This record gives sequence, C-alpha cells and structure tokens, in this order.
Amino acid sequence: MASPLVFYQIATSDPARTRAFLGDLFEWPATDPEGSDTFTIEPGGPADFDVQGQILPPREGAQQVTLFFRVADLWATVALAEERGATVVMPIRQMPTGVHVALITTPDDALTVGIVQA
Repeated sequence: MASPLVFYQIATSDPARTRAFLGDLFEWPATDPEGSDTFTIEPGGPADFDVQGQILPPREGAQQVTLFFRVADLWATVALAEERGATVVMPIRQMPTGVHVALITTPDDALTVGIVQA
C-alpha cells in the first residue's frame, strides 16, 4: 500500500507573516492560539486529500518544510530508511495523541521526512 502524505510543517523565521501570506493566497483557515507562535492550518480540501499542517518557528534556525507520511509499520520503515542511508534525527516516540512518529533525513541531508503510524 502506498504511504499517503498526512501532515506538513513549514518552519519559517516569521510564522505570523508566512501564515498571513499563505492564508490569504490559498484561503487557509488557521487556528491562532493566543501567545503561541505556531499556527495550525485546518484542512479545507476534499475528504480524500485533507492534509493538516502547521506554520511554526524553525528548529536550530533553519527554515524548512517537513512532510509526514503514514506507513503501516513505522519500525520496519525506519529500519529500511537507515539501510538505504537515511539518518534518524528523532527516534520513534509516541505523541500525546497516541500516534507514533519518527524523523529522518534523506541520505544527502537535503530533506527531513516525518514517518507516522497511528
């Protein structure tokens, strides 16, 4: 089974400005928790393509986009990624929502990829 894109994060030095620009451009509704610099983008597409995301400050100063893909077996997928040259930058952990997630970088360190299993 193919692994669908299920979440994304856009890390930027000015989350509010990025949220305003992208929100206006794409008509993205977003929650704006008071006192937070992270914005949750609510899905607004067809049900089969409703991907939720966030705009937040960058980790370690680097702006980036992280795509999260759902897989059937997170542990096997992370092991396979390592076999193929990826680096695990966040080992598998369970989030408060019950979802398990890991972060890897591609072999050339050009892309951080999130891998999730519910």
